[in-house]
Amino acid sequence: RVGTQGRPRALRRDLRRRGLGQLPVRRAPQGALREAGGGPEEVSGGGRPRRVIARKAAPAPSACRRSAVMSADAPPAAKRGRTEEPAATANLPAAVRALEFYCGVGGLHYSLQRARPDGDARVVGAFDINPNACDVYEHNFGTRPIANSLYAVPAARLDKFNSNLWLMSPPCQPFTRQGSQRDKADARAESFLRLLDLLPSLKNKPSHVLVENVVGFETSETRETMLETLCLNGFEFREFILSPRMFGVPYSRPRYFCVAKTKGLKWADGKDEEKNADADGNAGPVQPGRPPVRRSPPRSCLSHPKHWVPRGYEDDLERADPTEATVPRPRREDGQTAAQAAAVAKARHELSSGGDPLGVSPGSVTATYGVASLRGFLEPGSDDVDSSSLWSEHAVPIAELRKAKLSVDAVLPNDRKCNCFTKSYGKFTKGTGSFLAEKRFDFKAWDGDEESEVRGDVAKENEKEKTHPPRVRYFSPREVANIHSFPATFAFPERITTAQRFALLGNSLSVACVAPLLEYLLNDTEEA
Repeated sequence: RVGTQGRPRALRRDLRRRGLGQLPVRRAPQGALREAGGGPEEVSGGGRPRRVIARKAAPAPSACRRSAVMSADAPPAAKRGRTEEPAATANLPAAVRALEFYCGVGGLHYSLQRARPDGDARVVGAFDINPNACDVYEHNFGTRPIANSLYAVPAARLDKFNSNLWLMSPPCQPFTRQGSQRDKADARAESFLRLLDLLPSLKNKPSHVLVENVVGFETSETRETMLETLCLNGFEFREFILSPRMFGVPYSRPRYFCVAKTKGLKWADGKDEEKNADADGNAGPVQPGRPPVRRSPPRSCLSHPKHWVPRGYEDDLERADPTEATVPRPRREDGQTAAQAAAVAKARHELSSGGDPLGVSPGSVTATYGVASLRGFLEPGSDDVDSSSLWSEHAVPIAELRKAKLSVDAVLPNDRKCNCFTKSYGKFTKGTGSFLAEKRFDFKAWDGDEESEVRGDVAKENEKEKTHPPRVRYFSPREVANIHSFPATFAFPERITTAQRFALLGNSLSVACVAPLLEYLLNDTEEA
């Protein structure tokens, strides 16, 4: 028989079956099919002879496959970058069912575990396209993220997860100060904008959302699109710019956060907070009078430094002003450098606060915080410069110090601040993060000489002693993980190189910042 397009119907059917991994229709004895391992499927009708469909025999599950089978108490299984979706959420408790987007090595997952330690929260799915990040995530959580581009994920697939919490840390390159700041025109922002476009069409929309990105996102067009989408879909939101130093961790890594929940759910700070709604109380397009971006920790029991400072160092907190999060940063104008934009922002901030950079203008920091020293976050034996392998294994080459001597940030174990670690840490020295030095040294005044022995009188030797740099090393990957407040159980697979570990941690986030926000977001009971 021939179809309407002149091609045999059987041929078209066979092509479809081949696309589904099935064999074409054939007439064969039923016994022969059993011997081949395929089960018979009868197709009847119209008085025609019975035809039997031969299917490929299903292979026996491998040990890896068996270990990935899901249970009601386990996270989704994974195989070749795909999560077993349909049955993943059916047996989970009707509590917190989280979906991770851009999951990386699992910082969002660890934050959720800290915010809900009683086990009533589950991650029912995770997405990331970085194979190294997926390997580390699977190594620590036993389930492999889905390695599909979020730009191509349909709404029906997201609905199958039936998640009520979305955790998102989209690419930051379109918004960074040192980048091109192309914002929505950057291809790396497309997947996040695509998720925002899908939100109205979902049957199972999340009731809670958390978004993390770099400082600078708060002045972007993407952020405006995000807030408009949230309001039009019945969400109320709060925005924060937080740094780990606010939670006692000696780490300068200010980041933008937005937390949102569906209208009608209560907030822990209740009526004290201005709502982002119109005069009638209806959520709509972003209003000019929306709440300012907060620059202080949320109302959460996890905001206290005792949760993030290593045991034995809780009583050694020093009052400090985390000024890196106090100044709102405007969008850089055309032809304006990052330094010029920062100077303009600081001048505007001081003017609005009456000349006091720590004044009471909206969104400014009005309090100081107790910050611990770096010593509690270092690996054991790091003080022994001569015998510890850390100083030889992670030594910074003298040539690299010479090239970046004007921008080297060398800190000591007793210091209470180190700069943000980027994905290029360990590869470059300029602007990638802080280094650990055996003693205090002014690299800007260094003449670049690397000779350790000086001939001449005592005066020249003393002068040389002042200009010769001390031993300097990178923080180890374990120490960087500690500073990001990752648990002691976090580990890398052996095949992940040191450079890859630094890159993955540089793209991660601070659990000390995210966990209090999640506890604050998921607290739907208004407190007095």
